[in-house]
Amino acid sequence: MLKWIIRIAVLFAVVFAAAFYWLLMSSSGAAKATPAALDIASWRALTADGEGDRPTEIRLIEVGHDSAPAFAAQAGKFHGQHVTSYNALQIVYPDRTIIIGGAVDQDTATEMKVSESEARYDPAAYDVMLAAMLSADQVLMTHEHLDHIMGIARHPQPDKLAPRLVLNAPQIAALPQFIKGETPPIYTTLKPRLSGEIEAIAPGIIVVPTPGHTPGSQVIFITLDSGEEILLIGDIVWTMGSIDALKIRPVLTQYLVFKPDYENRDAIKQQVRALHDLAAAEPDLTIIPSHDRAYLKRLSEDGPLVWGLPTP
Repeated sequence: MLKWIIRIAVLFAVVFAAAFYWLLMSSSGAAKATPAALDIASWRALTADGEGDRPTEIRLIEVGHDSAPAFAAQAGKFHGQHVTSYNALQIVYPDRTIIIGGAVDQDTATEMKVSESEARYDPAAYDVMLAAMLSADQVLMTHEHLDHIMGIARHPQPDKLAPRLVLNAPQIAALPQFIKGETPPIYTTLKPRLSGEIEAIAPGIIVVPTPGHTPGSQVIFITLDSGEEILLIGDIVWTMGSIDALKIRPVLTQYLVFKPDYENRDAIKQQVRALHDLAAAEPDLTIIPSHDRAYLKRLSEDGPLVWGLPTP
């Protein structure tokens, strides 16, 4: 009898260890090499061909933040917390602005809440973002997930927002599932204003399709008037540590968090390798993931980000 108890206990331990490894560690290393290198030289050439004033600064509008164990953002990191920021960015020109990202509304942020003690939401900041969208020349997003699209999908004035939307085909196709209630008629007639190819959408701003996290994912390369170069990478990773460590998110996070779950893990592995190599080759390039709050705070202290919008 004791032998059977021991055998069963060992079996359970093996099954638990296998499940632990599969959910938290397996299939999480970046590619050893990638054919899909990020060609910054071609982006610079497109930027050089453009005419007009380049943007002068980038402002971050944070509507909320939350905290989760670090391993949820980076496989194998079993110490510390990952504090995630929910935000949109305002790209400022001398005579206009562009908004990138729709952040998340309060109802969705409440549904997504992980930490009862650390989660915060600022409805006033969300309202500021909604207003900034209507004064922007263009409104884009890095990808079609609920924490990046709600300000677009649920904007209270869709008729005024729609002419400003610069979206690709997968982003438009995904939009209805995030809308509460009936889809506004203006949204049923939206046409892609992005081609699905690398293209300039304004002086100093290049859009680069990078499907993987979602079908409509894209990175955005920005060259400021000062010459500083910034690469917005959306949710290819949630933390800069993932690029340094060549680790992606664990399988567990993909199953529990992504709604809808579009992610192609093989594509993400190649993109993380490409970002790692690009960061090594271009040390002056500022790479910005959407949700790494501690890193975003540092960039606002001594880098290219300005935290918040000016007071009217």
